[in-house]
Amino acid sequence: MDLLPFTTRTALGVALCLAMAGCQDRTATTPTPAPAADTDATATPEAAAPAVEAELDGELVASTNEPFWRAQVSGPGPSLLLRGIEGERELAVASSQTTGGTRTVRAVDASGAVELTVTANSCQDSMSGAQFPYSAVLVIDGGTPINGCARPASMPPPGEPQ
Repeated sequence: MDLLPFTTRTALGVALCLAMAGCQDRTATTPTPAPAADTDATATPEAAAPAVEAELDGELVASTNEPFWRAQVSGPGPSLLLRGIEGERELAVASSQTTGGTRTVRAVDASGAVELTVTANSCQDSMSGAQFPYSAVLVIDGGTPINGCARPASMPPPGEPQ
């Protein structure tokens, strides 16, 4: 004898799936690339990949929480501007490589090196809940990797007027 109607079982199943989807391993140090969202039913993954990589190769802004850092890759140099509670540093980009939806930028100055890895995975800010198109991992002077979110520099920060 079935104790729950079909619609109740379906609603419970959907709620369980959503709850499980919200459970993420927040200890991972490197985001796993996810396929880009396909907004055009006729687009192929091969056609979408160059667009994502072209956007990743442009100017980027990444931010982290606890500790609070902001890293911006920009300019013809290019350079990486790192801002945080400990101050501000401008580092020269030593290398920048984009492969398979992931860009890794290594920048150096007299104080050390910073590595920023941006992946074409959507990201939700852990404090504000704002949505970003990319995930980021920031390593400062060989320290512990810090997870965060990233966006193209041309995109306004989520929640701000365009």
